[in-house]
Amino acid sequence: MKKIVLFSIIITMLSCNKEQKGYVITGNTSGFEDGIKVYVNELSKSNRPIIIDSTTIQQGKFEIALPPPENNDFNYLTFEKINGNVVFLAENNRIEMTIKRDSLRFPVVKGGTENNLFFSYMNTMKKYSEKKIDLNNQRHVASKLGETDKVVKIATEMQEIIDKEKQFRKDLIENNASSLVSIMAITDLLNMKVLSPNEAKDKFEALNDTLKTSRLGKNLGAIISNAIAVASQKRIDIGSEAEDFSAPTPDGKMLTLKESLGKVTIVDFWASWCKPCRIENPNVVKVYNKYHDKGLNIIGVSLDKKQESWTKAIEDDHLSWNHVSNLQFWQEPIARAYGVRSIPATFILDEKGNVIAKNLRGPALEQKIAELLDQQKSL
Repeated sequence: MKKIVLFSIIITMLSCNKEQKGYVITGNTSGFEDGIKVYVNELSKSNRPIIIDSTTIQQGKFEIALPPPENNDFNYLTFEKINGNVVFLAENNRIEMTIKRDSLRFPVVKGGTENNLFFSYMNTMKKYSEKKIDLNNQRHVASKLGETDKVVKIATEMQEIIDKEKQFRKDLIENNASSLVSIMAITDLLNMKVLSPNEAKDKFEALNDTLKTSRLGKNLGAIISNAIAVASQKRIDIGSEAEDFSAPTPDGKMLTLKESLGKVTIVDFWASWCKPCRIENPNVVKVYNKYHDKGLNIIGVSLDKKQESWTKAIEDDHLSWNHVSNLQFWQEPIARAYGVRSIPATFILDEKGNVIAKNLRGPALEQKIAELLDQQKSL
């Protein structure tokens, strides 16, 4: 008899353990008709929504049991024939939601440390936003009425709110190194330019390693890396001295900008895969053939990745001037040094290597070259 009782206890324990795997979402709703379907969505590796389960609303309530989340990420609920969604963090805790149809963006969600932190963050940001809107309205009225002192006072209050909002985000990041909400806060501060790219990197590096390898962590890491690269680029404008460079030619020799300077020089950023570049090439060929003997030089800088594609395009388009490339696509160091973020891009230099015009195409390019060389001829 004791063996039977013991066996029953073990079975009960195993059953309980099985039930504890995963999590349950319970919902109390208002404004929804009975029978409306509720869908649980997650994001795939390609950032596309995938429905992983569904249930229906009955008498204003729903409940759905879900397997343990494989990834630390946001999921969201959508509703049949209703726009909008309810975002939440997938975690192994019972989650209770109170959802109103006319305010899906602001549900009341309880359950789980991540969700509690996330909704606390969202609600705090909402309060700061409402306060700033109210102060802006007050400032607008005071300004209309000519109440200068009041305008100054409101501006001071506004700055205090902004400072508190920034500090709230910074404190959250500092105290929650394992939370996805910290990823959100760093992203917000970076977008607001409160953090420099390098400051954002420092805060990102201080996060938990598993967090940094999550989908959102990888996305933020890429954003920070790109922001640092952009910030490090030198912007070369009209009136600037063009930065000298050295890079391989198609036959593998090294060529510098200084070696390529003529009375007027065009530094032409292009690529074989760039359709607008290829369309513009016949015009550049025409200008070069017409003005090369008068002192025009061109050095083409390609953002190609493959040697064969690069050299074939040079031959096919009859580009008979100097060419260089490190074959590093958008990581081309010359393009990054010149701040080039789209192609075709051109820099027109005088004989000393100073930039005197940028990004001219078609008739405007020929007109500028003619003007410069005719001007030098008359001198």
